[in-house]
Amino acid sequence: MRQRTTIPPDVVADVVTTSRRRCCVCFALRRDDTEKKGQIAHLDHNPSNNILDNLAFLCLEHHDQYDSRTSQSKGLTLDEVKRYRTGLLAFVARSIPPSDADIIAALTAALDRPAYRTPFHQESSLPRFRDAIAETIETLNTGRTRQGVQLPSKFQIRNQALRSGVDRVVEALAALRASFDDLLRRGAIRPCGCGQADCPVFMFSEDAAREMDLRRRKLLDLAHELNPAIPRHFYELG
Repeated sequence: MRQRTTIPPDVVADVVTTSRRRCCVCFALRRDDTEKKGQIAHLDHNPSNNILDNLAFLCLEHHDQYDSRTSQSKGLTLDEVKRYRTGLLAFVARSIPPSDADIIAALTAALDRPAYRTPFHQESSLPRFRDAIAETIETLNTGRTRQGVQLPSKFQIRNQALRSGVDRVVEALAALRASFDDLLRRGAIRPCGCGQADCPVFMFSEDAAREMDLRRRKLLDLAHELNPAIPRHFYELG
């Protein structure tokens, strides 16, 4: 049996937001464009393959049908469901505007990654830490995800107070990056000196780690105010 891995939260957000929780098979076969209770299907039946092209939101009935193995009838095929998905996503983009809550949930899912969710002393790569900040700022500002999916942007949020809240999160990310760069310049955070670009070993002062952790706690607080599903704390601190 293939090992199932958890779909990353930002990928889940990409799938459910772009589909608006509509089942592409219901839409293709029944012209049913209503919201459904459903699950994310792995189209190649490999539960560890979480790339976007391999995922589709299906209602419970069609997910069971797609995953079933039957020799008596021709079941749904991978290419068929992909075509249905393409048709649904085009329809949704034209016809079903997302709610403010949907947009914020999708955008703030970009914060659910180790760069923000673990204490600084557990960071595994200084270059990736900085890259993560840049990628998240781009997602929050433009809706473009690191997987290349175009989500609704903050400019589609109708409530001005909520849109300003997203701007505050972006400002907190920019401040986190500025502090990180300043600590690098001062040598309070520094690579080990081996010369390898992505070496997981680096040195830091206690004050530097404390500053990084405090700034990220503030960031999570701001995100939690917008989207209560975002925890305020680091993963392992409970």
